[in-house]
Amino acid sequence: MRKALLGPLAAAAGSLAISVLCFSVLHSNATIAALFLLLGVMLAGTYASRLEAITAAVTATLCLDFYFIPPIFKISIGDPQGWIALGVFLAVSLIATNLAARLRRQRDEMAARQSDSEKLHALNRAILLSDGGAHELQRVLVNKCIELFNLDEAALFESATGEIYRSSPNGAIAETDLRKAMHYGSLETTGRLTAIPITLGNKIYGSFAFVGEPLSLGLVQGLGNTIAVGLAQAQTQHAANRAEAVRRSEELKSVMIDALAHELKTPLTAIEAAADMLHSGRVSPEQRDDLIDVVQQEAQRLRRLMGEAIHLARIEAKRFKLEREAAPVDGLIRAAIEALGQRAQSHPIRVEIAGNAPLVFADPELIAELIKQLLDNALKYSPAGKPITVSAEKESGLVSIAVRDEGQGLTELEQRRVFDKFYRARRDHAGVQGTGMGLAIAREIAEAHGGTVLVESQLGHGSRFTVTLPAAAMAESTLKS
Repeated sequence: MRKALLGPLAAAAGSLAISVLCFSVLHSNATIAALFLLLGVMLAGTYASRLEAITAAVTATLCLDFYFIPPIFKISIGDPQGWIALGVFLAVSLIATNLAARLRRQRDEMAARQSDSEKLHALNRAILLSDGGAHELQRVLVNKCIELFNLDEAALFESATGEIYRSSPNGAIAETDLRKAMHYGSLETTGRLTAIPITLGNKIYGSFAFVGEPLSLGLVQGLGNTIAVGLAQAQTQHAANRAEAVRRSEELKSVMIDALAHELKTPLTAIEAAADMLHSGRVSPEQRDDLIDVVQQEAQRLRRLMGEAIHLARIEAKRFKLEREAAPVDGLIRAAIEALGQRAQSHPIRVEIAGNAPLVFADPELIAELIKQLLDNALKYSPAGKPITVSAEKESGLVSIAVRDEGQGLTELEQRRVFDKFYRARRDHAGVQGTGMGLAIAREIAEAHGGTVLVESQLGHGSRFTVTLPAAAMAESTLKS
């Protein structure tokens, strides 16, 4: 009660102080005093409440009568013109107070609308800057609304997925409140809880509910429209990503089928020719043995091609489980060389390991496959008889395994694309057999282990492929921590 009286009392005291100043200090007449008092009333109407402004106007009228209209120092008027002067002054004061209050109200409304626009703009900016990850936009919407509008709690229901995104897992917003606002398509307010439908045109995207101080109707509508645009944008982007993924998958399948079909022609032709000759019976025992060797070699080649295709498909689909263990690098290198079979005999393969053979914490079978793919690539692109060097070393908790050849080398463009699926340099198509899957398999295996595989090459001086993997001790300590 006392606080409520402080404002009017301060307004009355202000008018009284102006009157005393004009009478005792300035010795002004009634006209000058009226102007000063009217100025005080207008200031009160601009910066104070309506009640305080009216109090200032009434007090100013009484002070003008008391100090400046005869008889002085009395609240009475001897001349009828004095009544007219006071009445006009009071009317002007009240009109000025009303106009000032109206201007102040418009100013406050404009400031509030500007603040609301800035908040909605900030929410739009957060939507645009969202990275587009799974459910990232929905979480951004909820958290940003909490921050911008000073809400206690917020929840977003998306009709397309049926999921609810909450700022608090154990909040007061019930699923029924969200579904009710969405189904009825109207604003629902219960105490401090507000639920609004999220619609854009004739499409319903869900609903949004929050707990906190009620927001203006215009702000609530703007908030609903902004969230609707954000969800529409997210759904459109998601549909576009899915369409692109399907397109790329179909394109990849087509390229894979073309590559396999091209590579399968040669061994199938050789097997068919050998089988025809064997079936004719017009071959010597020596020729028969040679033809059987051809059939076996080409069959192994077919098995290898199909195995690589299946291996790459499983790795890409994440349909494999790493069986990690501490494995010596020298044993993995030997296993890779043995898996190459007779192909490894066309080139001398040197193994150089600095000090004791380091241990890697990895799936031995997959790492042996990785090294085999790097060696197979070196064998394909090195002149016959040129040595291939395999080296390994441990440094800073990592093990590096490098395969170096003395082939033609790669251009900068080829180095950037050499690990892409089915990519092969143009000059390689005519003389070198392959599908372009080997290095892609090597990269996928390395990345599955948290490692990397890089290439360094110079035209005319060969290439060096280096795979870096966690050392056994480092990886084990990381898993324990």
